[in-house]
Amino acid sequence: MHRRIAVSRVLLAWELGANMGHLDRMLLTARELRRRGHEVTFVLKDLSRAHGRVVGEGFAVMQSPIWLPRMARPPGLVNFSAVLASAGWLDPAGLAGLLSGWRTMFDLCRPDLLVCDHAPSAMLAARAYRFPVAAVGNGFEVPAFGDVFPALHYWDAADSAACAASDATVLRAVNAALAAMDQPALPRLTALFADALCIVASLPELAHYPAYPDSVVRVGPSFVDDAGAVPQWPQCEGEGGSGGIPVFAYLSPEHADFPALMAALRQPGLRSVVHAKGLSAATARELGAPNIRFEPAPVRMDLATAQARIVLSHASVGTVSAAALAGCVQLVLPNHMEQYMVGRRVVEAGIGLMVEPGSRGTDYPALLRRLLDDTSFSAAAMALAGRHAGVRPDHTGVQVVDALERCLAHGAA
Repeated sequence: MHRRIAVSRVLLAWELGANMGHLDRMLLTARELRRRGHEVTFVLKDLSRAHGRVVGEGFAVMQSPIWLPRMARPPGLVNFSAVLASAGWLDPAGLAGLLSGWRTMFDLCRPDLLVCDHAPSAMLAARAYRFPVAAVGNGFEVPAFGDVFPALHYWDAADSAACAASDATVLRAVNAALAAMDQPALPRLTALFADALCIVASLPELAHYPAYPDSVVRVGPSFVDDAGAVPQWPQCEGEGGSGGIPVFAYLSPEHADFPALMAALRQPGLRSVVHAKGLSAATARELGAPNIRFEPAPVRMDLATAQARIVLSHASVGTVSAAALAGCVQLVLPNHMEQYMVGRRVVEAGIGLMVEPGSRGTDYPALLRRLLDDTSFSAAAMALAGRHAGVRPDHTGVQVVDALERCLAHGAA
């Protein structure tokens, strides 16, 4: 039973990031908020797919203020300050423009609660208002913080030593923008999150940073696992039984090593389902084999990971989390920093291997054989899955709203 609280107007804001995982997570939260009687409005970075997915469910949508210019020469920032810089936070006049847009949005909507899914400028603008603010996201979007943000390469001593200077570079521009808005200065860059309710949706072992403040609310991972095509595994003879060892791959066909990966999957004893968005029919014919099925549509992640022994991916946190909850061993090929941090966590947890970005001449058959022959990987993967038995992404929205309602109740007290 959830304690009844007054109906509230909740604004769900999304500003940064290119994938639809933000929208999926926001929808989980919005549905549960509405089920409990709250009024929800979405303010979205990308409205192009909002109609069927958000408006179609009866939610109101608005366009979020977003930063359009690209930095010609990004400075050498080593922590979350680099993310803020890419959102215009090094340009005082430009940032003031974003803050003005958010403040107009707040004046129009008059929210009782602002929930930010990777929307730092909205969080900054909200400091001029009295309604509570929550930040919801994975461990990259809601970063670890203390007096400064830790290094993205948290294992690198030189980067860690440069964190204070990185924060100071951005903070100077931020406070110039706030002064132009007649808004009090930010005492330190991490106050953006320290003064908000922070909710990290991630398995602890796979969160982007090893440690987060005790004030951070931890909930389960957020991803869609019950939509898409039912995986159809090719049948062929092999050591994994009559059909061989099942491998699920969610990869970009644009990756430089995609042909080499397909060659590795063609080896006897394996049978694979491969989702490679945008793969041409000609390339599929060239790289395919009887023991590989290319699936053009997204695949139901719950079924694919339940049946696979190995999962190959680019280390997006949703795919890695789904595979981890199913006890799969993993081979990850990250493409960018956020994925690389997840890949590091996969290796640190002992549940898989990572191919460093830019690697050349990787022996993929040997890596797959190592994942199968070294039982420490499967033991670690099964142990991690056992620690989180019963964790389901469809419950994450309930956990998030429980925390949000506690925040609302505290604010009304």
